[in-house]
Amino acid sequence: MTGTAQPLAGIKVVEFSTMITASLATMMFAQQGADVIKVEPPGIGDPMRWLGSQKAGISGLFHNCNQAKRSITLDLKSPDDVATARQLCLQADVVIHNYRPGVMDRLGLGSNALRADKPDLIYCAITGFGHEGPLSRRPAYDHVMQAMSGFMTLQGHPEGFAYVKTLICDKLTAYTAAQAITAALFHRERTGSGQHIDLSMLESCIAFLWPDAGMHLTLQGDDVAQGAPFADYYQLPLRSKDGAIAYAAMTDAHWDAVFDVVGRADLKTEEKFRGMANRSIHMAELASIIASEKPDLTSAEMVARLAEQDVPAAPCLSLEDLPADQQVLAMEIFEQADHPLLGPVQHVTPPARFGGAKRTGGGPSPALGEHGEVIRAELAGAP
Repeated sequence: MTGTAQPLAGIKVVEFSTMITASLATMMFAQQGADVIKVEPPGIGDPMRWLGSQKAGISGLFHNCNQAKRSITLDLKSPDDVATARQLCLQADVVIHNYRPGVMDRLGLGSNALRADKPDLIYCAITGFGHEGPLSRRPAYDHVMQAMSGFMTLQGHPEGFAYVKTLICDKLTAYTAAQAITAALFHRERTGSGQHIDLSMLESCIAFLWPDAGMHLTLQGDDVAQGAPFADYYQLPLRSKDGAIAYAAMTDAHWDAVFDVVGRADLKTEEKFRGMANRSIHMAELASIIASEKPDLTSAEMVARLAEQDVPAAPCLSLEDLPADQQVLAMEIFEQADHPLLGPVQHVTPPARFGGAKRTGGGPSPALGEHGEVIRAELAGAP
């Protein structure tokens, strides 16, 4: 994607962060045309560089959250480097950080200090627990936030606790930040005014969970006819001869097709499973019954039979299966690229197609401080 087709071309973003929340948000901006400058401490830089599979000081995780950015190292304990950071911020459209409350203020890089000199600046501060309450100064990582926000009880429903085995809280906070900053850019385009954005992981996670996970807690009063929460719909997948499939039966016709596939036509006449209202009340029991069956069919055969009745269904694929899947290939979801330091890499292309055009990742992830000299030269030449 090139030229004016890039919706954020001409926007400059300065990122102070470690780990995922701010990094993933700003990578989305970089892939949409923004110039993103990642400020990292000297030495090891963003600790994400060293987590998991890695090569040449860049991990797969770091690459997947930092493509198309530029990196400069600044020691924020040095007055000279803090002055450079301030100069960078005052030339930016967006400043984003995920440091604990008070850190940026003590450095003179807080929102009030910067926006006093640049009122049209958009400043986004990501915290774990916000600025109020007994946990506001505590560190927050994905594991902790899964526990605090209800993810773990939801995954272990109804009797235990279980993690979602991905950095779900970090990533959904990043998407929340990206949307909020984009809204602030739109507001600035209309009014000329900047914006201060406070965003906490805890609020982002609860807001993300609540529409479905909290639907049974939304309507208040004794006159509520309670149905099953959506957690009851997520029982074990349906086993096949060679794996498993997932299905989403929503109508009577859908459920009849599922009953036929698992060889349980008798369930069609079971009163408590007839009609959406009855099924909703007894969904946990019904889903458990279906999951206990194992038809003498392959995953492909089961999906094909359900497709005949327009039941949404798909085989359970592993991550290793994805790049070769026919649907994934048709959508060009993965991109093979040559990184100047890493050599061949495989990553996911941006999902939003502006103008209907498929876009590439936009550029390689940077080495630590790779663009420091160029960025300092730009600052020296700035009016």
